[in-house]
Amino acid sequence: MNEKYTKTSTSPSFINLKAPEVQEKVTSKLKKTNSNFDNSTTWNSFLTTISILSVLLCFQIAISLNPHSGESQPPMFGDYEAQRHWMEVTLNLPIEQWYVNGTLNDLLYWGLDYPPLTAYHHNLLGVIAYKINKSWVELTDSRGFESVAHKLFMRVSAIVPFYIFYLPPLIFFYLNSKKTSPMSYALALLYPALLVIDNGHFQYNSISLGMFLATYVFLTNNFTLLGSIFFVAALNYKQMELYHALPVFVFILARSINKAQPLNSVFKIAKIGAVVISTFMLIWLPFILTGTAKDVLIRVFPFNRGLYEDKVASFWCAFSFILKRLPFQSVQIYLSTALVLLCSLPSLISLFRQPSERNFRLSLVTTSLSFFLFSFHVHEKTILLATIPSLLLISDYPSSVLWLLNISNISIFSLCVKDNFPLSIFLFIGYFLVSYSTFPSSSPLKRLFQICSVSTGFLICVLELYGPSNQRFPHIYQLANAFFSCIHLLYFLS
Repeated sequence: MNEKYTKTSTSPSFINLKAPEVQEKVTSKLKKTNSNFDNSTTWNSFLTTISILSVLLCFQIAISLNPHSGESQPPMFGDYEAQRHWMEVTLNLPIEQWYVNGTLNDLLYWGLDYPPLTAYHHNLLGVIAYKINKSWVELTDSRGFESVAHKLFMRVSAIVPFYIFYLPPLIFFYLNSKKTSPMSYALALLYPALLVIDNGHFQYNSISLGMFLATYVFLTNNFTLLGSIFFVAALNYKQMELYHALPVFVFILARSINKAQPLNSVFKIAKIGAVVISTFMLIWLPFILTGTAKDVLIRVFPFNRGLYEDKVASFWCAFSFILKRLPFQSVQIYLSTALVLLCSLPSLISLFRQPSERNFRLSLVTTSLSFFLFSFHVHEKTILLATIPSLLLISDYPSSVLWLLNISNISIFSLCVKDNFPLSIFLFIGYFLVSYSTFPSSSPLKRLFQICSVSTGFLICVLELYGPSNQRFPHIYQLANAFFSCIHLLYFLS
């Protein structure tokens, strides 16, 4: 038995981890394990995205059921009517008359005042509307047209671009960010100010803002030419994308310069310039050929329309009770330009010296805030030009960014009241409660201050609804909101 045992038994041996065949097996096993982990992570992200989008669509539908800008308020109605009117103008008139005053195109009645891509978009919508019901776009005969079917068409036309243009780049950014958490992801996608302005007030901001986000994604992933094309498209959809133009230009320039290869740098910059000019020419070609490009520019840049519109949280409006007593009206355009450049310059210099993605995001927020606070002819809704790039910073500065987002919601409340949509305050309060119950501040005192700050803003909103009226100062609560919001925006800029 001992002999048999001796023959069949073997001496103990140890695995040689350095052997090539062993290393290959270990590597293969690790790859398989990592692959399984990545699939699980992707699946969880997919479920989170689907859940958020379901909630998002419910919010958009609920908001769409409320009144829109100027509903049943002749003779001008509101932005809803402006969008419908542009459809009939671009559908029924030749392109050379789109931006020119005439018997069939009274520019005083919602004349087109956005760049060519907006006109082309409304022409497409006009064609679709005509095929469904031609009474929706009968020039001069359909002013103030409102019906259930038409409202459904208009609401859908605002929701669809949100999912085509705006969400894909934002989702791509968050799913490819190492710092993304499910809650920061949800708060970015569910930011209520954009939903209320596009689906309540009624606009198509998601298109230009979506193309801007695509610009950021392409540029930061070294697809410079594609990024340049998308930004030119965004700028030619809404001229307010000029708010982002300086950081985009500086980022492209800084990343194109290679001191070790100056000739290659010049060639790369020239190629980008050629693509930008060609894209501009292609978009503007019909107006260049018809000799109406100058008319378009006059409509797009209305310097005769004042520094701001309504009670907006810009510096000029918030401090108007002081500024209107100062004799600077003759130089206000130059003063406005100087202040914008002065406040933007530090972040632009930092971006040029170190063109990192983080500096790019910071410069986009800083520059757009400078434009909003100090530039010419500012609307309430243009706060979106500052807050949308800030969505890209939630994971980096959650406390500050969420504070900014909540203040921006408060800043547009007067616009919501004007549109007979005061219920938006519940959406804003809900966003506030979720955001501040999710991201605890590193400093309890700072957190308490921010909560008191936003709560004060909501108190002003409640006073606007239920506070006693003041015959001497009928817009006291709207101005109080503008002043309150402006003070906070100045702090964020600093």
